[in-house]
Amino acid sequence: ANEELRKLLNLDVLERIDSFDNSNLFGTFAVSGMVVFKNGKPAKNEYRKYKVSVDKNDDYNTMREVIYRRYFKAIMENDYLPDLIVMDGGETQVAVAKEVLKSLNLSIKIIGLKKDNHHKTSVIIDEDNNILNVSKDSPLFIYLAKIQEEVHRFAITYHRNLRSQGLFASYLDMVEGIGEVRKKELLKKYGSLKKMKEAPLEELEEILGKKV
Repeated sequence: ANEELRKLLNLDVLERIDSFDNSNLFGTFAVSGMVVFKNGKPAKNEYRKYKVSVDKNDDYNTMREVIYRRYFKAIMENDYLPDLIVMDGGETQVAVAKEVLKSLNLSIKIIGLKKDNHHKTSVIIDEDNNILNVSKDSPLFIYLAKIQEEVHRFAITYHRNLRSQGLFASYLDMVEGIGEVRKKELLKKYGSLKKMKEAPLEELEEILGKKV
């Protein structure tokens, strides 16, 4: 499938793919995830998470910030660049990636994976918004759908973790005697309010003391 994709896009080499997706809930805890596939397989040690400064539900500027940060850093640190960028989304996401790469004077092939109303990969477009003719039951289509699923899973897991920590932290802020140090210790040990509620009192007392 990876070789088929290389031929379809007229690439000399297709060893590394970077794929991006955003995740937010009503504009809170906006994050993005990047997954990497090398020679057709996920390279999990090279996945990256991005907290985003955009504080509203703004997919366009979230994507712009993340793409810029990823490739500006790669240029500055002489890091690996991909042979292909796969965007979760259609024309808008592809356009913003194209715009950022141009501003950084980089030439990297981009494709976008559009979803249907059931959140399934339905259409593959190139950077000029042409629809690529790939049969939905082909190994190539399944491969690209897997990449899209993986980046979505990665971004949404990161978002959920941040969100639960955010809710957790806001509850802890209401308790007298819990400052930053104790809050960090609780977050590190339990990670969620549910786990904290289930913890034995003696265990909590080790971090908080009896009074708190």
